[in-house]
Amino acid sequence: MDERTAAILAQLAKGRVPVVPPDVEYAGQLSLLTGYLDAIRVFALALGNGDLSQSMGQSGVGPVAGGLKALHASLKHLTWQTKQIAAGDFTQRVDFMGEFASAFNSMVEGLDDARTELEMAYSRLNDDMIELQRISAELKESEERFRLIAESVSDVIWTLDASMDSFTYVSPSIAALRGFTVEEAVHETFADALTPESFAYVRGTLSEKLARYRESGKMECFSERIELEQRCKDGRIIPVEVVISAITTADGQIKEFVGISRDITERKREEEKLKYSSTHDAMTGLYNRAFFDAELGRIAHGQLFPVSFIVADLDGLKRVNDTIGHNEGDQLIRGASDVLKMAFRGSDVVARTGGDEFLIILSMTDAELAAKSVERIRRYQQQYNHNSGNLPVSISLGTATAHSAEEIEPAIKEADKRMYEDKVSRKQQRVG
Repeated sequence: MDERTAAILAQLAKGRVPVVPPDVEYAGQLSLLTGYLDAIRVFALALGNGDLSQSMGQSGVGPVAGGLKALHASLKHLTWQTKQIAAGDFTQRVDFMGEFASAFNSMVEGLDDARTELEMAYSRLNDDMIELQRISAELKESEERFRLIAESVSDVIWTLDASMDSFTYVSPSIAALRGFTVEEAVHETFADALTPESFAYVRGTLSEKLARYRESGKMECFSERIELEQRCKDGRIIPVEVVISAITTADGQIKEFVGISRDITERKREEEKLKYSSTHDAMTGLYNRAFFDAELGRIAHGQLFPVSFIVADLDGLKRVNDTIGHNEGDQLIRGASDVLKMAFRGSDVVARTGGDEFLIILSMTDAELAAKSVERIRRYQQQYNHNSGNLPVSISLGTATAHSAEEIEPAIKEADKRMYEDKVSRKQQRVG
């Protein structure tokens, strides 16, 4: 063997593929060998680079080429399986690549499990979306119902922030209640919407209710009707009845307050009428016996002594009723009440305690001042009889003074006794 052939074989032994000169010994065989090895090298490099489009053609014979071809076929099948998996077929398994097959199959099983979990999560999410849509539809329906109610009722519905400072909603009926537009009312502060006294009262009440709510956690703490006063756009002050509750967050914190306000002007007017009628005589407008008795109790426990009492009795009422008629008798009673109204201040208690009997309470008045009051009654009686043109009024009068609570009842009896003495004396004067 010549030296050049030996050199070529030495390079082949080192894994190199040399160029075989045509004139070297065994040139034909060596060229076939180097060509075979070069084809294997090219094919192996293609496989290593992931190029499965290459083939060895006619040169692919022998165990080495066969092994490479087998690997090539396996990789092509694995590529197909991978595409199937990418398309969603997780039934694919590899059983021809040893340790790689185990890792690959484990990955596919993990992907299959992940897809199953993802499908379950998607199903739950879909169910949640359906439930959310249902809740949203119910909420929208509820809001629409609330809007229709709020815009239809005459009561004013409003919401107030948790700081009790600013309104967050006011229903349109505010225009009828206070004369403001919704926009004007929403931009009012809570303090501006109320009189100062009412604001101080409701703020204190709400603070107290908040404290009770934080202790008990019960919303019933807010269930109470409160009477307040609000200022209208034209400056009028009106009484309103307010029911206030609260909206809380999931953790129980107060989010805002909800109130319903109602105009109670007419109710207050009726209450005043009832109160007036319960304390006043319908015919004369003077206080009645019930008020007189209640006032005696108040005076007995007060510091208004000395207190003087005047008992006044209308003369001749029975005779007028019997001879002229009850209408004229009623006119005579009203005439006597007019005389007494003229003779006393509005703060004095002048009461009709019987058909023809009147009682007057004069607080902080001694006997001397009481006597002057009797004289004043006489003057106004004379003035009335001179100017009215009605039946002449004649009133018998008696007075007495109490300096303590224990003397009240005896003083009234003494005044009554003196009134009868005056009646007898004046009757004797008329007869004489």
